Amino acid sequence: MIGFPWDGGASLGAPGGRYGPEAVRGAIGWWLDRVRGDRVWDVEAGDVVDLGGLRLRDRGDVAIAGHDAEATFAAAADAIGAAHDAGEVPIVLGGDHSITIPAVRALAARSERFGVVQLDAHLDLVDESPAQGRLSQSSPMRRAIELEQGSPRRLVQVGLRSFNYPDFRDWCRERGITQLTAAEALRRGAEQVADEALATATADGARLYLTVDLDCLDPSVAPGVGHQEPGGLPFAFVSTVVRRLAPHVAAFDVAELNPMRDPLGVTAGVAARLVLDFVVAAARAAATQPVSDRVAAPVR
Repeated sequence: MIGFPWDGGASLGAPGGRYGPEAVRGAIGWWLDRVRGDRVWDVEAGDVVDLGGLRLRDRGDVAIAGHDAEATFAAAADAIGAAHDAGEVPIVLGGDHSITIPAVRALAARSERFGVVQLDAHLDLVDESPAQGRLSQSSPMRRAIELEQGSPRRLVQVGLRSFNYPDFRDWCRERGITQLTAAEALRRGAEQVADEALATATADGARLYLTVDLDCLDPSVAPGVGHQEPGGLPFAFVSTVVRRLAPHVAAFDVAELNPMRDPLGVTAGVAARLVLDFVVAAARAAATQPVSDRVAAPVR
C-alpha cells in the first residue's frame, strides 16, 4: 500500500481527498484483526485463504509538494516504481483521481504495453481546461492512453452514467474505447464484465492497471466521494470485479475517497474492504498458480 494524500487535482470536485489514505488505514484494521496464523475465512467465497505467501506492506505516503503537481507526481512515480522494482504489486490509496496519472506512468516505464480497467461514473478523458489544467481528476485516462505503452483500445470503462460533453461520444467511439454504463454492466453481470474487460485490456500481452474511482458505486453505498452520481453500481458488483481481476493486476488504485463528505466513515470502510478483497483474491491465486502465469512480465 502506498498512500497518496493529494487533492490538488480536485479543482471542480470537492476537496478533502488528502484525508483518504489515513481513513482507509483506520478502517482496514477491523478486518485484519480476523487474520489468524496468516489465514482468514473468506465468508462470501466459502474458503479459508492462506495469506502466508502474500504480505500487505504499508510503504507510507508519497511526499507531497502542495504547490507543485509535477514535483508531487514525480515523487509518486518514484515511490510507486520502487514497489514495482521490489517485485510488489502497488496498491495506491487516494486522493483524487489524478493520483492515477503518476501511478500509470510508473507502470508504463516498466512495461512494453499496458491496459486499464477503470470503474468510474465519469470518463476522465478531458485533455486540458482553463480551470483544471492537464493534471486534474478529470484527465487521468487521457494521460494514460496518450503514453507510448498505452492505447485507447486497451481502455475499458465500467459504470459510466449521467451526462457529458457531446463531442466526447464520437471521440471515444473513433478511438475504440470500450465503455459500459452502470445499467449495461448490471445487465451483463459482474463476472462477464470482468472477463471481457480483462481480455480487452490485456490484449497483446499488456500488463493490467486497475483503477477504482469510488464514485462508480451508488451514492447510497459510497457517499464520501468527490462528486456523487445517482444510479451507480452496488458494492457486490464492484467487489466481484475486483476479486476476479486481482490475480492478473500489475498495479491497483482506489481513488476519490473524501472522508470530509462522509462523517460516519462508511465510504472509508468500503474502500478498505475493496483493498482486502483484492489482497485475498490475489493470495488465493498465488497459492495455486505461479505469478509468471498470471501477470505479464515487466520490462527490466
